[in-house]
Amino acid sequence: MMRWSRFVPAVILCLPLLAGVPAQAAAKPDLAVTVVADGLRLPWDLAFLPDRSMLYTERDTKTLTLRRPDGTSRRIFTAPRHMWSSGETGLMSVEVAADFATSRAFITCHGYRNAGGRPQVRVVRWRLDNASTSATYVRTLVAGLPSSTGRHGGCALAKGSRNQLYIGTGDAATGPNPQSLRSGGGKVLRVDATSGKAVSTNPYARSSNPMTRRIFTLGHRNVQGLARRADGTMWSVEQGSYRDDEVNRLVKKGNYGWNPVRRSAGDPAYNEGADSPMTDHSLRGAQRSAAWRSGNPTIATSGAAFVGSSWGDWNGALAVATLKGESLRVLRFSSAGSLRETWKPSVLDGRYGRLRGAVRGPDGALYLTTSNGTNDKILRVTARR
Repeated sequence: MMRWSRFVPAVILCLPLLAGVPAQAAAKPDLAVTVVADGLRLPWDLAFLPDRSMLYTERDTKTLTLRRPDGTSRRIFTAPRHMWSSGETGLMSVEVAADFATSRAFITCHGYRNAGGRPQVRVVRWRLDNASTSATYVRTLVAGLPSSTGRHGGCALAKGSRNQLYIGTGDAATGPNPQSLRSGGGKVLRVDATSGKAVSTNPYARSSNPMTRRIFTLGHRNVQGLARRADGTMWSVEQGSYRDDEVNRLVKKGNYGWNPVRRSAGDPAYNEGADSPMTDHSLRGAQRSAAWRSGNPTIATSGAAFVGSSWGDWNGALAVATLKGESLRVLRFSSAGSLRETWKPSVLDGRYGRLRGAVRGPDGALYLTTSNGTNDKILRVTARR
């Protein structure tokens, strides 16, 4: 049975989402956690090659490492020229290209700053050499994603169908960005993973502005995770202000309602107060409500992945890592996207500190990264019914 007392804030704020929760809770599998790697510093994300080697990033040191299936590791690069880190921004997401077998390409999302230039976030395509010992720059897929101090840098990557790449971004703590169609901040973009050009079926594909053409959804605060469900739908995880972290089911042209702009003369330029809800239904047009929200206070949701059949009744649930919450939240949704049940596994509740990344591996296990700043780890979580 669920311990409802620990979820009171979320339940109070999410009553409409909980309609239809089954009286009988789904059977929960036993989880086992093993440490795959330790001694790391702020590992942000990881991705798997076809041979089951793992690429993982470390945010502040701007380091990319390859870990082979036999457990040996090789540093692929550290701090390439102009790669930039500050605050919440650095070397963030990594994704293996769909055509890796022929191109040996992978993609990163990271801070960038050249001499005298303003900081920004870029999405870059690289080629791993045949010996898997180094990487060379291929091209910049997307440049000019907004950044300032490094706060709210986003940046999540996920493969879509065919050769599509989804890019979740942060609003750079700049009020107008999430609702501006000329800014790549506070958005989920959809591009061709080889060229970086907009997908032809994007909602604003006929715009004269290249960034506008790339927009798939808007009105996001700080997208930290993207996960593609077995039915092909894409889901985002974003951090709230002081409340309401969100999981969103993405729908083309959807506006998810974040609009932290000055509303009166005394307000700050970036207004995160009580009058700036994560989903502002007073905006023009229809705003899409979250599939799940944390309530008050925030637990700082981050990476997410859909789990597999070894999780039994929880097959297809979304596993969401949390930083401030220092736990894993597992969310079970209906096929239509309504919330059915939540679970916080005790084996991951506070034991490893802050959890950042979440990726389902080729072996069916769930891989998590920690984000404590010293002796961080990559964890492998397996389920047994």
